[in-house]
Amino acid sequence: MKNLSRRRRLKKIILAGLTWIILASPLMATIRQGTIEVWTGRYTVDESRFQAVYPKTGPVNGMNLSANLVSFLNFYLEIKYFHRQGSLTYTKEKTDFHLLPVSLGLRAIFPIGILHPYFGLGADFYAYYENNPIGTVFNFTNGTHALAGLYLQAGKLPLFLNLRIKYTRAQAEEEKGRKVQLGGLETGVGLAISF
Repeated sequence: MKNLSRRRRLKKIILAGLTWIILASPLMATIRQGTIEVWTGRYTVDESRFQAVYPKTGPVNGMNLSANLVSFLNFYLEIKYFHRQGSLTYTKEKTDFHLLPVSLGLRAIFPIGILHPYFGLGADFYAYYENNPIGTVFNFTNGTHALAGLYLQAGKLPLFLNLRIKYTRAQAEEEKGRKVQLGGLETGVGLAISF
């Protein structure tokens, strides 16, 4: 008997939720043609040698431009900047690392009232620069990424809060054939204006 009443309550909750989604969706503005977005977050490079020299994680900042291709499919371009200072493992001398990732991709956005969850895949171009007493490195590499996130709309305004997580694989080849993984996990929050 208890299971039957639980099922009925669950059905009522699901029905009420679906009704709210159906009724609220047309009343809320959606992402129109695209967005301009600024955001900040944390980035962790997935390389043990990097983590031996630099702090494991650090701030990453960037901007994002997007444009709708069809009603739910969105093309995006983003550029970020990541900087770390550390100490060489043996001499403990200061070293600087600068990373400038540029990403292109496609994502599917699913508007549900004020919530707009999305999933995407794309390609990356990484420019990086490292300077220390041993030497200077300036190089490039390519990579791929997957991301997921949620836009939360501020009422009927074309303003959105963006919460997201992204994972990138970007392997660079250094001298003597050594490979360095510059990709990693990125989490962040952004503010987007829809136009």
